[in-house]
Amino acid sequence: MYIFVITVLLTVCYIGYRFFYLAPENAENISEKPSFWQSCKGFWARLAPGQRLWDFFKSSFLMLRHQRILAVMLLIVLISVAITLSFGGRHWLERPSTDEIEFAAKARLAFVDEKLVPPPPLPPSIFLGTDRVALESADRDWAKLQPVFRQTVLTLLARLSARGYDFVLLEGYRSPERQETLADSGSHVTLARAFQSRHQYGLAADLAPMRNGALVLNYEDTWAKVAYTELGREAAIMGLTWGGNWKLQDYGHVELR
Repeated sequence: MYIFVITVLLTVCYIGYRFFYLAPENAENISEKPSFWQSCKGFWARLAPGQRLWDFFKSSFLMLRHQRILAVMLLIVLISVAITLSFGGRHWLERPSTDEIEFAAKARLAFVDEKLVPPPPLPPSIFLGTDRVALESADRDWAKLQPVFRQTVLTLLARLSARGYDFVLLEGYRSPERQETLADSGSHVTLARAFQSRHQYGLAADLAPMRNGALVLNYEDTWAKVAYTELGREAAIMGLTWGGNWKLQDYGHVELR
């Protein structure tokens, strides 16, 4: 950025010296047909370091006498700096305060007429033997989800069940320690560190369909692929973000933003 500013200032000084000093004052001293020797001598004089430095100081002084031009160029430089600084910040998921979460939850919950009751917990044996990291010990307490998000997910499950796809909660709230453990397992599991995931705020849930009393986590399964596609479609209708649209696809993930 500093190089850009210096370049602009030098360009302005040269233009001012060239058009406001050389042209008006020296035009009458230039012969119509200068000799070859005069041209070479003048070119060499302009290349001399001392001469160029002196010309620079004269052009700088001349620009100070033309405040309007200087003001316009300084304004351009300031605008360039402001634009650079505005795009130079980093973006991250800020942790919302407890008061903000509670206020938003109560405000949105006031518009939900039907209060659905979470289903009874499934036995831990159903979650054993999967490729998910410690899925059997994951937190599936519906009470730890934010009220509005909890009701939205329950409504989502009811709509999917009416279409023949019975989804269950794999994991709701996730502690920062578990988030770090999952992140350490590799980028194929998750890219989010502690407090970079909405699981830590009770605003995300991992879901999976059940068929014949067993979880179907294989996304390549034809039936499961249709089920997860329906999950993504219904989630979008209800204003939820679906992980299947991410670069690191997480077909069973939904969250409230």
